[in-house]
Amino acid sequence: MTINQEDRNPDAISSFSGKTSVVLDFLGCSYRATVRLFKGLPSRFVAFVKRKIKEYKNRPKRNDISRVYVVVGYTTKKRVDEKFNAERRMMIIRRGLLVLIFLLILLIAVDRFTGIINYGELSHIFGIDSWNEVMENDPFSDRTAESTEITIPVIRETT
Repeated sequence: MTINQEDRNPDAISSFSGKTSVVLDFLGCSYRATVRLFKGLPSRFVAFVKRKIKEYKNRPKRNDISRVYVVVGYTTKKRVDEKFNAERRMMIIRRGLLVLIFLLILLIAVDRFTGIINYGELSHIFGIDSWNEVMENDPFSDRTAESTEITIPVIRETT
């Protein structure tokens, strides 16, 4: 078995062992973290279940999907109703603004894309001068009915 010059180089051996120790350190940390995670998993799961059961038992009874307010301290039904109505109005305003923003973005996008398209150039590329040329060979047109001619003028740029 012959030894290469690279195997005799002490710098190559030390860099290889340095990389190996880094990899081993990383694997050791990963192993310890994984073991710690799995050891604490049952107790965290039991604590989570107990907390959810306690929250469920202490929750007020509700008959519909509306939010239920628990009166704490000194307040009145009128104040609770005002708060409920205020939250409801805010939800309606948020939804309206979201729809408005979406429509504005849509309008801006349509405006930008229609500005980019040069319809005269497109008709020149496809060789269409008028809609009659397109409609002549239409297999779905009714041949017995009289068709009205529709001509759309095409503006061409001269260079």
